[in-house]
Amino acid sequence: MSTFTDIQRSLRENADQILDLNDEQIDALSEKDISVLQAEFGASTLLRLPPRERAFMEWLRSEDPGVYDDLWEDDESLLVSLSFLPDFQSGGRGFLICELEEHHNYFFTPKHIKKEGTEALQDIFAKAEKNEELSVEEVLMFEVVRGPVDIWHFCYRFGVPVKRGKQAVEALSRHSWLVHLTKREDLISYIEDE
Repeated sequence: MSTFTDIQRSLRENADQILDLNDEQIDALSEKDISVLQAEFGASTLLRLPPRERAFMEWLRSEDPGVYDDLWEDDESLLVSLSFLPDFQSGGRGFLICELEEHHNYFFTPKHIKKEGTEALQDIFAKAEKNEELSVEEVLMFEVVRGPVDIWHFCYRFGVPVKRGKQAVEALSRHSWLVHLTKREDLISYIEDE
């Protein structure tokens, strides 16, 4: 399968199959292609995590194995809904971790930014424009304002140790810049809005 038409034809022939696409195939799909696939085949169509996201999951398994287990338990197939397809394109957010049951969640959207955090962002933007070095906390705020992010994807992308990333969240919460909701049920309204 190398094109939208091939993917569509393959799914039409066998709607129960599991899509297994590489990063290049996913990146080649347009926004319209993805919308058509999702509309025609629905969220019940399963997609194996693409190589880029599987590499992240392997990193997660070694860096924070309890969180990996909370996500996947014994399921090594790493299957998700077709609804996540756009998140796997280059520059996408990936399979965001926001529904942990046994561990604290570290999932944030722009709505998690408090008034004090919004005010602090002006200084962060000014520093970034001047190419001044930003702290981990400042980079995290910059990422949160851009859209949904979890601490593990943030740490993976920026080469930050998970422990340091979680410390940054604690500091931002303590300074009233960021709301940190750790329980899955408290995050539901934030997840549904995204």
